[in-house]
Amino acid sequence: MREERGSSSRDGGQSDRTHEGDPPAPEAAGEGAQGPQEGGHRGHGQEAGEAVAAADPGSRLPGFLSAFAFRDFRLLWTGAFLSSVGTWTQDVALAWLIHTRLGDPFYLGLRAFAADAPLIAFMLLGGAMADRVDRRLILLTSNVLQMCFATALGVLYATDRLGIGAILVLAFLTGLSQSQSAPTYQAVLTSLVPPRRIQNAVALNSLQFNLSRTVGPAIAGVLLARAGTGACFAVNAASFLAVIAALWRVRLPPHGEVPKEGLGRSLGTAFRHVARDPALGPLTLIAAAGSFLAFPLITYLPVIAGTVLRTGAGGYSMLLSSYGAGAIAGAIATAHRGHVPGRGRTLLLALMVNGAATGAAALSSHQLLSMACLVVAGFSLVTAFSTVNSLVQENAPGALKGRVLGIYGFAFRGGMPLGSLVAGWLVRPFGAPAVIGGFAAVLALLAAAAYARRGGVREM
Repeated sequence: MREERGSSSRDGGQSDRTHEGDPPAPEAAGEGAQGPQEGGHRGHGQEAGEAVAAADPGSRLPGFLSAFAFRDFRLLWTGAFLSSVGTWTQDVALAWLIHTRLGDPFYLGLRAFAADAPLIAFMLLGGAMADRVDRRLILLTSNVLQMCFATALGVLYATDRLGIGAILVLAFLTGLSQSQSAPTYQAVLTSLVPPRRIQNAVALNSLQFNLSRTVGPAIAGVLLARAGTGACFAVNAASFLAVIAALWRVRLPPHGEVPKEGLGRSLGTAFRHVARDPALGPLTLIAAAGSFLAFPLITYLPVIAGTVLRTGAGGYSMLLSSYGAGAIAGAIATAHRGHVPGRGRTLLLALMVNGAATGAAALSSHQLLSMACLVVAGFSLVTAFSTVNSLVQENAPGALKGRVLGIYGFAFRGGMPLGSLVAGWLVRPFGAPAVIGGFAAVLALLAAAAYARRGGVREM
């Protein structure tokens, strides 16, 4: 389950209070309890929500780990981490397979587009469903389907029937499943801790995703060298069992009031709110522009490793791991920083730094220099997107939360495939370093222009 790509994963957060004065509690909320079904009646689910709100043992742990004091958050975090490790293991192997077998970088962008395009079409529906349907059922169904698709990929490879057509179809189906579970995952994650710990939960979820981005490529590098591509596909299929087991055991607080209006009208209400809100509108635009311009770097790293640096699969794995290491450091720094003034400035400065570091990494002809630049790029991008995600969740009203997160996810995730597809068209005539460097320069200039304006995001 990689409910955050490139984030998301997902980094999420709604509100945060100062950690000073957090009341101690003798027991973590939900410790030792079994996982009942989510429902609208008062029962274990209702009691779980009240327990989380009333008991806050987070002050027992260091500030950046405080959300781990809650049993249900720990379970979901662990399951999602193990599943994300498997997903990254498969993604590295599949990207290298496409690069070496087909030799055309356009297919890397096409595969990324096929995986993320369903998010453009269906994530808004997923956000609406998150406010209406049993959230455990949504998450379980999505992850079981993704496990089946990963298994099919492995079987096709083992029988020598895996062509680009099958890769694109399975990528599309996986993205379709994720489009329905991504808003639900964000809404569930922030319901497992009390409000004052949500900011920390956001950063720890980003840490989970980026830690897996480091571990997964490292595992892929070993498996590709010693056991082959098929082993990477098998690891991913098996990894879904971890998050499925966690979802069975996690206690989910019940839904709030289900919207009485139809799906179309309820989405229209959320769109109007986002468009008119002075915080949500600009933040959503930043998410779209940032993902469009920043994430093609990851898509075309195989080209940079194979044809520019000429370091092969091992070098590609090291580049990804360097990016992930920086992202881990960024997530830890964000978790430690917590809810502080000036986060809008931090967001824009991080995007400027990311543009500079990404451009340097793409244009470098030395492996070690590229790795160092990617550490900075990973740190700055996670800082930026963890911050924007937290600000969105803080400003999302509870009654519209699933739909607002769906709109945000639509913008954030929708920018990724469009950016990869446009970059794929440009890479053919201009080459990957020039295109990625150009995208990075545009991102840095846009962030600098926003920073130069008084008011708006800068003052958040």
